[in-house]
Amino acid sequence: MITLKRARLAAPLAAVALGLSAPALAHHSFAAYDMNRTVSVDGTLKEFRWGAPHSSMVLIYIDKGQERQMSIVAGSPLMFSKQGLTPRDFRRGDKVKVVFHPNISGQPGGAMASLRLPSGKTFSDVEAARAGGN
Repeated sequence: MITLKRARLAAPLAAVALGLSAPALAHHSFAAYDMNRTVSVDGTLKEFRWGAPHSSMVLIYIDKGQERQMSIVAGSPLMFSKQGLTPRDFRRGDKVKVVFHPNISGQPGGAMASLRLPSGKTFSDVEAARAGGN
């Protein structure tokens, strides 16, 4: 049986536990990516998805003379905004340079480390940098 005294103690403890777990739930795992390596590629932006919890892009690039596509997961809209970028900065057909942590599966793509747009604007994914130990 729960007494009134125990109930009064349980409520603050539950609130603290919930508060501590929220930051852990807010960050996704980088387990699918080789966070010890980066790969650089120049390509053409096919699509940019500005959305929570993470943005992403589809990039067209040339591999051994063949046009290919890859998906790159990126930071949150808030991270882009804090670095001065808006959805209007990403246009289909833009030539971009992306540095990313490759998929451990060997499939093309990965987690963005940094991005340079034709305008000269840049983005660095600080969460990925922390996960990679950079």
